[in-house]
Amino acid sequence: MKAPADRSNAPSERRQYRRVRANLPGRYMLTNGSEYGCRARDISAGGVALMAPSSGRLGERVIAYIDHIGRVEGVIVRTFSLGFAMMIGATQRGHNILAARISRLPDPELLPEIIR
Repeated sequence: MKAPADRSNAPSERRQYRRVRANLPGRYMLTNGSEYGCRARDISAGGVALMAPSSGRLGERVIAYIDHIGRVEGVIVRTFSLGFAMMIGATQRGHNILAARISRLPDPELLPEIIR
């Protein structure tokens, strides 16, 4: 019988902040000044995955404005077919403020009309 796999290096185990599933509308701007609409698919105090029409480049700086969260800045760390993930660059105080905002998000299952 095989021993269970060690998942200590799995991405979810390496995250510093708890990630929350979301469906929050917003917009973002890439370094060339292009602005697009987006939806935050999931978010934590350290990063956010955006469903977006243009992904930009790995390492590119992004400024995003997400409803119920506010402004976040960071860099693109991963791209996927329908968007990208960004790592949020903030001070520890900024991460704490963001974590508090995330903890107050309405539950999309209970209040679907708020998060569409």
